[in-house]
Amino acid sequence: GLYTQTFGFVMNRAAYDKLPPDLKKVIDNNSGIETAAMFGRVMDAADKVGHDVAVKAGNNIVALDAAETQRWRRTASVVETDWIAEMKGKGLDSAKLVTDARALVSKYAK
Repeated sequence: GLYTQTFGFVMNRAAYDKLPPDLKKVIDNNSGIETAAMFGRVMDAADKVGHDVAVKAGNNIVALDAAETQRWRRTASVVETDWIAEMKGKGLDSAKLVTDARALVSKYAK
């Protein structure tokens, strides 16, 4: 694929803390790295279905070489740069968010 998606399952800490233990357990058992990996597998399977449909329809699937991949990354980097600037303007440490997200992708990507 030509993308990496970041999904978040978030809840206000104060709201979570007010939940009874049985409901906290439901949330805890259905979140975390294992659940993220499960959703990743679902997305990968959906990508394969789309890929197979495209191939069957006669579409040409192009795999970018390293040089072309870098060219695309450079061209698209303006979106990231603009987002970092916009979020920094709202008081967020957006550069750190991007760095942390990239580190997590590297750590868990297979």
